[in-house]
Amino acid sequence: MTNYNFFQPLFNCNGCCGGFGNFGFGGCGCNNCSCNDCCQTIITRTVYTLTGITGPTGTTGTTGPAGATGATGATGATGVTGPTGPTGPTGATGATGATGPTGPTGATGATGPAGTDGVDGATGATGTADTLAVGTTTTSEPEVLAAVTDSGTATNHIFDFSIPRGATGATGAKGEKGATGATGATGATGPRGATGATGATGPACKCCRVCVDAMLTARDEVTAGDPYANFTEYKLVPKDAGVFTVNGDSISLNKSGLYEILLNVCYEKAHGDGGKVSLKLNGNEVECTKRRLNCSDYGVTVARTISVGQGDKLAVAFEGTSGFSGLKAVLSIKHIVEAS
Repeated sequence: MTNYNFFQPLFNCNGCCGGFGNFGFGGCGCNNCSCNDCCQTIITRTVYTLTGITGPTGTTGTTGPAGATGATGATGATGVTGPTGPTGPTGATGATGATGPTGPTGATGATGPAGTDGVDGATGATGTADTLAVGTTTTSEPEVLAAVTDSGTATNHIFDFSIPRGATGATGAKGEKGATGATGATGATGPRGATGATGATGPACKCCRVCVDAMLTARDEVTAGDPYANFTEYKLVPKDAGVFTVNGDSISLNKSGLYEILLNVCYEKAHGDGGKVSLKLNGNEVECTKRRLNCSDYGVTVARTISVGQGDKLAVAFEGTSGFSGLKAVLSIKHIVEAS
């Protein structure tokens, strides 16, 4: 059994109520209902279908006339792509397009193999060698740039230089005091100065009855065989007494009076016993002053006090000393005066 639901189409009330009455479904009551009441009623009925035995197929009827073309249906889904067809013939060459932009530079290719050396050219003619010489060199002012000028020819060059002198630098800081230098060698003895003027007589000695007014000491390394000692080294006390004048091989006694004389003679080696020494006054031997220079001794001493006149000359005389070595004479003279 099959259930069917039917909806009444929207007609007017008279049409719908009357229509349903044809099917035996009364009860609408068209005289008492509105269109909306009856037209919206759902009618359900049961239909019983009974299937009979199928009869034989009838003969095909004649084809009816073609119906009118129906409306175009919706586009169906795209079908599967078919196989590629054969390549068509090549078309005509199209016009040349515009030149495209320049592409990037490709990587540098590998270096090709070196070519074979070419044939050596013919030797050229020997050229003339240039010469080079230095000309003048001058000093310019500090602010002037240094310059070199070629004053020669195209092949013989002479370069003249101009070099600025340096500007005077700032005074440097005072350096530290240097260490004291070594003492220099003693200079040669200068020439003897002139004898000074005689000074005034000093006061008389009051300490004793006899006084020394002046004193002379002298020394000489006597040359073997010389007849007199030559006194070049001496000292006067006082310097300005004016009592003595040393003349080398003689000594002037400038004041009369008494003089105390002491002579020491020494030597390293004597030659026999023939050598002698003595004091001489004005060329004459002073009494009791001669001494023998013996081989067994190394020196002698002579001491005398003599009275002389003003200007007398005293000398130390030698005899027979040719074979002596290391002969020396040391003399001391004192001028004795009476205290007042």
